[in-house]
Amino acid sequence: MFKGCEDEIKALARLSTLVNSTLNLMEVLDNAMKYVEELMDAEASSIFEVDYERDELFFRLARGKGGSRARKIRLSMGEGIAGWVAREGKPLLVADVYQDKRFSARMDKYSGFKTRSIIGVPIKHKGRLIGVLEVLNKRGGPFEEEDLELLTVVGNQIGIAMENARLYQRLQEKFTLTAEELKKTQQKLIQSERLGALARLSQGVAHEVRNPVMSIGGFARRLKQQLSPGDSAHKYVEIILKELARLEKMVQDVENYANMREPEFREVNLEKLIEHALEEWRQSWASPDIQVHLDLPGEEITFPGDERLLSLVLKNLFRNAREAMTGGGELSIAAYPQGRQIIIKVADTGIGIPPEDLPQVFDPFFTSNPQGSGLGLTTVHRIVSEHHGEISVKSTVGEGTEIRIRLPLYPDDLHLSELEGPPI
Repeated sequence: MFKGCEDEIKALARLSTLVNSTLNLMEVLDNAMKYVEELMDAEASSIFEVDYERDELFFRLARGKGGSRARKIRLSMGEGIAGWVAREGKPLLVADVYQDKRFSARMDKYSGFKTRSIIGVPIKHKGRLIGVLEVLNKRGGPFEEEDLELLTVVGNQIGIAMENARLYQRLQEKFTLTAEELKKTQQKLIQSERLGALARLSQGVAHEVRNPVMSIGGFARRLKQQLSPGDSAHKYVEIILKELARLEKMVQDVENYANMREPEFREVNLEKLIEHALEEWRQSWASPDIQVHLDLPGEEITFPGDERLLSLVLKNLFRNAREAMTGGGELSIAAYPQGRQIIIKVADTGIGIPPEDLPQVFDPFFTSNPQGSGLGLTTVHRIVSEHHGEISVKSTVGEGTEIRIRLPLYPDDLHLSELEGPPI
């Protein structure tokens, strides 16, 4: 194949340069196999990778006629020349494929390529098989043993390159993930600091405001009793009392938020939690114009949490959905385990939330409801965070809103040594 030892060394050096020129795996493989085809005067080449879960080979690269079609084929371990090389872990030179029972014509039929001869070598890294390298149809005559030796060296270099590229890809993914996690952590920290400051402020405000509000309310009610309905001042007293009722509710909400206790983690039954919260909501807030769709797992699922606080979360979400569907609609509630988490989704077909308002929905006192205090979703966010969970909102104006909550399914993920107390 080569004119001499010097040419062989130059060829291998050139190949090594190509293989190590970039960490882009497909670029590495394509450049290397293009050069190998030129060295061997071959018509095509391919690289298979092992899928250990399915015990199959799939194309990582297919060069030559019909390569794009061939890439759709998967081989079972042991099927064809490549499958035999993978199963046995040995190189193989087949001068005439139609004289070898190990050859499978399935790929030729599918791709339109006509195979005459093949060299196949295993691709290994630290003794572990990761793929198979094939070169097909030498134009100037049959493949020789020195072709097989060269391809074995190529296979070793490509094995290192594939592993390096895979490691680089994992590092990139990890870096991207870490950057995203850092951003999320920063956002959570800012939100937690704001909520913590609100709790401290609320304790003082609730205490200082509650007494004057109660006094004003008491005097306004006395004044109303002394005025006749026809008195011109009567309607002004009615307005004062109406606004006072709203202010009293806000003070009460602030006080409730400030005095909210920390979660007491016990075993919570997912289905019972949702059904009980839904029943309480139905008794106080339900509307005949709202249809409720419930999608719960058919099996009993428990997870660590504070049932009373989580029930408050759900009732707040149900009430918000009710307020968003003044003309009726559908309330959909779904819950299911996913990996190491519990997913709870509450969706409505209400008016939706404008995109510019979405980043603020968990902020204290942010509300589009004139009668609300703006602490409902703030309370929801606080409880979910104290359960080591996450909450997200998706909404489209005129179509509705979906709230998704993720909570740890296992006590270990709460960093608790054990559940406290008996099951609820």
